[in-house]
Amino acid sequence: MRAMNPKRVSAAWVVLLIPLLDSHLWAQEPAVSPAPVRAEQPEPRTVPPSVADEPDPSVELFVAKCASCHTVGKGERVGPDLERVHERRDPDWLRQMIQVPSQLLGRDADARQLLVEFNNVRMPDLGLTSEQVESLVELIARCSATPCDLVGKFTPVTEAADADFIRGEALFTGRERTAGGAVACVSCHNVAGLNTFVPGGTLATDLTHVFARLGDEGLDAALKNPSFPLMNKIFVDHPLDAEEVFALRSFLYEANRGGDSERDKASLPLFGVLGAIGVLVVLNALWRRRLKGVRKPLTGPSPAARGEMLR
Repeated sequence: MRAMNPKRVSAAWVVLLIPLLDSHLWAQEPAVSPAPVRAEQPEPRTVPPSVADEPDPSVELFVAKCASCHTVGKGERVGPDLERVHERRDPDWLRQMIQVPSQLLGRDADARQLLVEFNNVRMPDLGLTSEQVESLVELIARCSATPCDLVGKFTPVTEAADADFIRGEALFTGRERTAGGAVACVSCHNVAGLNTFVPGGTLATDLTHVFARLGDEGLDAALKNPSFPLMNKIFVDHPLDAEEVFALRSFLYEANRGGDSERDKASLPLFGVLGAIGVLVVLNALWRRRLKGVRKPLTGPSPAARGEMLR
């Protein structure tokens, strides 16, 4: 019997052991690496809204009560610019002028001088509390030092289309009723070249050039929150919405560009005189017809005379 080569024996054993080792390795479950430990994350913090994002009650109060006549640093309107007025005037005088101007206008020389300078337009008593007055004084001081947005979202009238002008004229003349049911502007105001059979009223100011007097922003504020005594009483329960205000601004803007208020000053008196004459003519005609049956027996021949005439 021939002796076996040791190298061949070793190789044979390796060949026999490989399948066994392979099956043993595949039978074992793979080791699972432990999940990494993550640091505990804090809960997201709720950030309170910025103070700048919250409505400022003093700004809202200024827009509602003051902006139709005053600005802070943007020039005069119906009344004076209030920039640094807290530095020019005595604090007590300023507070009283804001809260009850009627008392100062009757006895204070400075208040009366302001009345003369601004066309005798009296500032009304606005019914403000002492706290509201203080907030307005603080607002004036703050906005005098750093310009403030006292208008909010604003669309200039130069962006108006023809449809806005047409609607504004309809609202002014009363051909279109406002959403709030307010009386038409033409009841009290006139505008030069108004396209109506009956001319505008003369109870209040002619508005042909009101756009030039108040400016775009001032007119916007005056229509939204009128502080004029008569307008305030009319519109406090019948406010205009933003679209109606924009339409009226566009109409008054065009009136200011092409209007001449002098030519229409006598239109309403003339119309009144002609109307009165017409009424008198109609009444006279009706009255004569009414008395015809009475006058005829009185002015005609007597019964005896009529008898003689029949013979």
